Amino acid sequence: MTFIPESTSWQGLPLRQELDFWLGIMVDHSRFMRNGFDPTEEEAFRIANDFAQRFVVFRQQNQVQPDLSPEFLFSLQDLLEEFIAFKGRLAAGIEACQILSILSAGLIDHIRREAIFFSGILARIKGEPRPTREQLGLPMPGMASTAPQIFIPHLPQELEEIAYEELLFWLRIAFEHMGVLAQGFRPGQEAYLRETLRWEQRLRRLHDTVLDGFRTNVNPARFIDTTLEQIEEHAQFLARLFNDLASCTIPGRQANFWPRLADHMRREDIYFIQVLTVLKNAMTHSPE
Repeated sequence: MTFIPESTSWQGLPLRQELDFWLGIMVDHSRFMRNGFDPTEEEAFRIANDFAQRFVVFRQQNQVQPDLSPEFLFSLQDLLEEFIAFKGRLAAGIEACQILSILSAGLIDHIRREAIFFSGILARIKGEPRPTREQLGLPMPGMASTAPQIFIPHLPQELEEIAYEELLFWLRIAFEHMGVLAQGFRPGQEAYLRETLRWEQRLRRLHDTVLDGFRTNVNPARFIDTTLEQIEEHAQFLARLFNDLASCTIPGRQANFWPRLADHMRREDIYFIQVLTVLKNAMTHSPE
């Protein structure tokens, strides 16, 4: 079973902090789904709420336990696999109009891919087979290279693969986020809508540029600085949006999505920025 590399000079989030980030994301996913069901969908509401409570318990355990035990990681992986399967059934049910929700099947698939990415990180920690890139929505064959941030500098033979996976995965997540937000603005909030749609276009263009680089065997290091700059700016946009929503200073005082959703997206941007910083440092110091 693989845990943390022996070296103490790693960069990126400590493993416990990275797990805390991901567990917080899973709690949010559970609550977003729970709060999106039609009032008649009591069973789906109960299941989603139960997942939220279980992920909260794991997050609390992660924060207080002295060491990350194998039992903790295996139990968390089991819960995550249950959650991924539930999201798959939910997306199919919404698509078939068998489950009523204000959340689209596409959005459920989006958060399902994020959970699969997390499962890949856990699999790397445990030294087990990871998801396929196809399962992550990546346009390439084979097993994904998902790794915790502190592992990345210790995987020099995989740096280019990891870089392309992280770039393409998180840029797609980011432009899809903007499409979700764009559906939730109210009359009088057109300036916010225009800015959100501009961000969707910018992020999609960058994603497509990186994808072209992958297809033509360009070194992914070429895209790190540009992506860092753009995602840092995007995170600032989301922070301003969250503040306007949470303080009710947006025109009309509120929008048709939760303030927490904007903050959730901002936190994922911050995580992506951390990953990009680790990759930049690792690729700069990697032997040719």
